[in-house]
Amino acid sequence: MYYIPVILGSVRRNRETAKVARFVLDLMKELPCVTAELLDLKSLDLPMMEERLRFRDDPPPALSEFSGRISRADAIVIVTPEYNSGYPGVLKNALDYLKDEYKRKPFGIITVSSAWSGGMLCLTALRQVILHLGGIPIPAILPVCRVQDAFDEQGTLRDLQFRQRAEQYLGELLWFTEALAVQRSRST
Repeated sequence: MYYIPVILGSVRRNRETAKVARFVLDLMKELPCVTAELLDLKSLDLPMMEERLRFRDDPPPALSEFSGRISRADAIVIVTPEYNSGYPGVLKNALDYLKDEYKRKPFGIITVSSAWSGGMLCLTALRQVILHLGGIPIPAILPVCRVQDAFDEQGTLRDLQFRQRAEQYLGELLWFTEALAVQRSRST
């Protein structure tokens, strides 16, 4: 059984990204080999980083909780909006607290946009950060273009082709999760 948390990378009011994160989480829970949970940065409410966790002797409780879940993870999914051609500062803040916890773990990055671009500039920038932190962004992409058309106000999927794309995407994530889990077990 693989543990794969889904990081919801937005704290904005009326965030459309939450609909996508919950949908992906529900899809992951249907997979017999996956245990998944939502790590909502709004709920975690991490303070601005003054120092990485490993250098602190006074970590905020939410940070220790976040670190523990990321450490246990076999893979990580990030669902994030694109803001001004990048990712939200709250996501960068959360990611920067940790480093060793990400080592050799696959990352699925799902970008959300109200425009037709689907957050591709955000994806490109975030992949560079994940690589620097020691994680491995999977090559598959799952941009959510015009999120307001893909999901209704209650978060119900309108675009039925998106479900098929999401299932294929999660299949790729699981391939990398299994392959890297095998390699990590050999190196310990």
